[in-house]
Amino acid sequence: MSAPLLRLSNTRDHVLVVGDSRHTQRVLGTLSRSGAQIRLCCVAPSPALADLIVDHELDWQPRLITPQDVADASMVIATDTDAAINTVARNAARRAGRLFLDATTGRGDFELVESAARPAARDDPWQHAQVCLVGAGPGDPGLLTLDGQQALAGADVVLYDRLVAPALLDYAPAGAARRFVGKQRGDHAVRQRELNALMIEMAHGGHRVLRLKGGDPFVFGRGSEEMIALAEAGVATRVIPGVTAGSGCATYADIPLTHRGIASSCQFLTAHGRHGELEHDWRGLARRDQTLVIYMGVMALAHLAPRLTAHGMDPDTPAALIERGTTPEQRVLTGTIGSLPQIAARHTVTAPAVLIVGAVVALRDRMRAGAPLSGTIADHVATAERADRH
Repeated sequence: MSAPLLRLSNTRDHVLVVGDSRHTQRVLGTLSRSGAQIRLCCVAPSPALADLIVDHELDWQPRLITPQDVADASMVIATDTDAAINTVARNAARRAGRLFLDATTGRGDFELVESAARPAARDDPWQHAQVCLVGAGPGDPGLLTLDGQQALAGADVVLYDRLVAPALLDYAPAGAARRFVGKQRGDHAVRQRELNALMIEMAHGGHRVLRLKGGDPFVFGRGSEEMIALAEAGVATRVIPGVTAGSGCATYADIPLTHRGIASSCQFLTAHGRHGELEHDWRGLARRDQTLVIYMGVMALAHLAPRLTAHGMDPDTPAALIERGTTPEQRVLTGTIGSLPQIAARHTVTAPAVLIVGAVVALRDRMRAGAPLSGTIADHVATAERADRH
């Protein structure tokens, strides 16, 4: 059942907003136009949020929420990028019997609506399909698309992967069957051929089958294999794309995949295929002016790193390993293609992880803190920028 709509055109409710993110700015804009009384709790607001605090004369408290903040409010809205802070706000609201909304996921007791105007209804994803292959993104449930959420809401059966956020299963109807069919190296809960047969059998039995896949179905997701099998069996199928792990994890780690003057192209690849290790155009991959995004990154370190340096890549080329990207457990290790294998071993990195290789990795510190680059990393960036000018 969807949450009831809370219309805010003329409310005078006291609303407690918790956190600092782009969601905070959106929520505050909506609340300020509604006439709500707003208290904002966040320790250190960003410059953009600080401007909103001044412009709207908000009751800003530079601290975490207190029981009294919650008691004074009629509703609580969590907006932080730190899921732990949002969970504290949710639990406090539940204890106090207050309405709660997590604005980062859209889940809660109500929705924010600026006026009676609503977006036009979207086409039913199931109108011409018996099976939907849906990309769930790399881990953060907020990265699921609107089409993916709508497809989940109409499913009879959800077959989901290991990397799918458990919270996404809540979008399926309460009576929908949920079955784990995930795979990891050396441990296939359901083998691909068996999974294809299962989807076909359920679809022929009249069920709406939703295959929920981590990342994007068509980027190292076997979505095309499944779609071919379904098509050969006469099952109408729709594919709904998702944020692929390479892009989502890089963005959450503040690493651009392209940058003018540094990286004019990007290659997505994997170190392992159906029959083991893959061979690549190593000399082409070792080029300086591109970014490599390598899936199955932990295994890729041992296989790819020595091959790249042996074919001309500078061992000091910046590299990053992103473990459990876009989730609250995300960990980013940076170094060089020469040093990162030892760094990863020292920190016991485990799958899932994405490996990013290229000068763009060196921009992470500059974007996060404006820190100047130094040493060989600075040399890499400077060389790439000079090459672009000439």
